[in-house]
Amino acid sequence: MRRRLDAWKEIAQYLGRDVTTVRRWEKREGLPVHRHLHDKLGSVYAYADEIDAWSARRSVEPAPAAPAVSLPEPELVLVAGASRIRWSAVWRLAAGALVAMGVIVAAMTSPWAPRPHAGKDPVIRFALAPPPGTVVEALAISPDSDHVVFAAQDSDGMRLWVQRLDSATAQLLTGTEGASYPFWSPDGQHLGFFAGGWLKRVALSTREVRDIAPAPNGHGGTWNERGDIVFAANSDAPLSHVSASGGPVTAVTVLGHEFKEGHGWPEFLPDGRRFLYTDYSADPARYGIHVMDLETNVSKRLLKVYSSASYSRDGYLLFVKDSLLAQPFDLARLELTGAARPVAEHVRQRYDLGFKSDFSVSHKGLIAARSAGVDQNRLAWIDRRTGRETASLSEPSWYSNPTLSPDGTKLLATLSSGGPSDNLWMFEKTSPAPRRITSGTWDTLPVWSPSGDRVVFRGATGLLEQSLVDGGDAKPVLPAKMLLFPESWSRHYMTVSTLARGTRSDIWAWKLDEPKELFPVVKTEAQEGQSQISPDGRYVAYASDESGQFEVYVQTFPTPTRRWQVSVGGGADPRWRNAQELFYVGADRWMKAVRTTLQPAFAFGRAVPLFETQLDQIWLGDTRNHYDVTPDGQRFVVLAPKTDRRLAPFTVLINWQPPSPR
Repeated sequence: MRRRLDAWKEIAQYLGRDVTTVRRWEKREGLPVHRHLHDKLGSVYAYADEIDAWSARRSVEPAPAAPAVSLPEPELVLVAGASRIRWSAVWRLAAGALVAMGVIVAAMTSPWAPRPHAGKDPVIRFALAPPPGTVVEALAISPDSDHVVFAAQDSDGMRLWVQRLDSATAQLLTGTEGASYPFWSPDGQHLGFFAGGWLKRVALSTREVRDIAPAPNGHGGTWNERGDIVFAANSDAPLSHVSASGGPVTAVTVLGHEFKEGHGWPEFLPDGRRFLYTDYSADPARYGIHVMDLETNVSKRLLKVYSSASYSRDGYLLFVKDSLLAQPFDLARLELTGAARPVAEHVRQRYDLGFKSDFSVSHKGLIAARSAGVDQNRLAWIDRRTGRETASLSEPSWYSNPTLSPDGTKLLATLSSGGPSDNLWMFEKTSPAPRRITSGTWDTLPVWSPSGDRVVFRGATGLLEQSLVDGGDAKPVLPAKMLLFPESWSRHYMTVSTLARGTRSDIWAWKLDEPKELFPVVKTEAQEGQSQISPDGRYVAYASDESGQFEVYVQTFPTPTRRWQVSVGGGADPRWRNAQELFYVGADRWMKAVRTTLQPAFAFGRAVPLFETQLDQIWLGDTRNHYDVTPDGQRFVVLAPKTDRRLAPFTVLINWQPPSPR
């Protein structure tokens, strides 16, 4: 008789791993898990013989890494490994960093203890403390391995800090307010970064900051010795090229047209001509890690993996597939030549940012990585009065777009597999478990009808409408001639956002009782979206980055005769409760409430902060909303992160390289 493993816990115990890892293997690597016919979320089973066969076929088996070093008392960990770095430099760097950061070193692991025999140099790990009072969003090691730059947030917002690895003090770079995703110049004298809707650079010696090119929502950049910068200006944009001194901007890559897609996180290879980048398309034929030649524009896919990637100059391609993996890479042939081996376990990965992975590699082979578990979230109920979580609707997974029915008794949300597969799930007060209501490859962004009996959503073939009363197949609303994202549904109109090459995201609408002719609501060179028609149908609230950062605006609808800026200091995700109140999420991650009046004309009061949401981003390409609010305005359902992963420390690894095959 075949042995059956019932439930995630039993499957995880059989494999000797945690439930989170096993769920991820099922979604990313084809672990054979079966679901019962009633199709309730989480009701699964597996057969031991199928698991054994899968394990035997699996080319990469991430083994448990050495325990991660954590604050406040990091420890120097020495493990047998291969030698790649001069030991005099290793001892000086490790000792300086440990002394500067107050690390407690055990006598047995002291760098002054007897050294191992030749060929057995240890792997050194030490935690990298952030600037005091900050939370680190991103990090990059300098090419020469001497410095590190943090994009870190404190009470004054996000800014850049630079620190020598053997120093206890990080230096704030003035003029870098709002900075994100820094990257180094080849000589280590300048930094590129994104802020205020621009790609910028700052000179470390003079602190002079210069604008280089527009970049409303930067998704990574890279800088070569010839002064070329390749960067992603937006989440849904191709990669672009510009001179480090400024000038014309030209597109480098080409996006596909049939699926949601974006290119990001480029990194030059040592020749300064070819570069790695990530295509986070939903198209199985396109997604993954690619390499492109800047001069010929010829591109080649290296791996079918959702991850950013880096190259270590001792011959490894590094990427994340739950663990940080290193795989031998032939630069001449641009081919992977051996098996991938784990370097660090559970490295944080931002699914919502085109699978940005939390690690950095210097030219000399130092790695800084943040291990913080999988980047999942929960659907959590937050009480308005206390700001505290009162209940959780779900176990951690990949949720987006939580949308309450008009009467507040049902909730629709998108559940992603962590790859190119999204479906809609229904949560109801009368049912203990959610149920799936769609089964396509890309079903997302649900919008309720005003009567609550139907839903329109984005499918792979265009906008689709699904009855929630009599079931049946979803029916097309609009074909996929344009890339449309449903946003709001009133008695007479529906609004959608679109993606266009010249104007990026715009807001359009059509009148429901007339032929489906789209007309523009907000269409500029800025990025607009997250539109919400007011309860009386006379106004529309939306988010736009026309000022250099996203703010919430209200405009007359359907005819745009007047407009008001509602948020101050950054905001997005507007949601109407009724005619008296509008909510949004500020750039400081706080939920804000604004008193409003719709009759006889629109008027609004001061924004009142309610509670901190822990939302890392307030604008994402295909995540229209990160929360919703009940009709009485007293409870919010919020995409709560499983943990605040930004609090996890980065760990620096020296001599991490896998031993050469014998």
